[in-house]
Amino acid sequence: MARGVELTWAGGEHVFLLTVDLLRAVQDKCDAGPAYILERLSTRRWHVDDVLAPIRLGLEGGGMDKEDARKLVKRHVEDEPLAASVLTAQAVLMSVLYGAADEDDGDSDSGEAPAAADA
Repeated sequence: MARGVELTWAGGEHVFLLTVDLLRAVQDKCDAGPAYILERLSTRRWHVDDVLAPIRLGLEGGGMDKEDARKLVKRHVEDEPLAASVLTAQAVLMSVLYGAADEDDGDSDSGEAPAAADA
């Protein structure tokens, strides 16, 4: 499972982490699996909770108090144009599905060593 991702959002640096239990909560809220939610976000077919749930629950998973996460999402997502937060929701989901960009430690899921570059 991913370690989470730190994003500059809502005027500060915030850690977003979706544990398996929180990812299940996102699924329940959105009535779809995480890859399908990500696809909806990427194709502009998103539902309201596709944007809200990954951000709010990701903040909670990153260590923020539930009430503080709700207030922050209310102020910076619900009270603003929702489309402005789609990229944040995508980044949170991508971090749990694919890992954060800075997590590359040379290991591959296939168990094979990374290919060496030709000199």
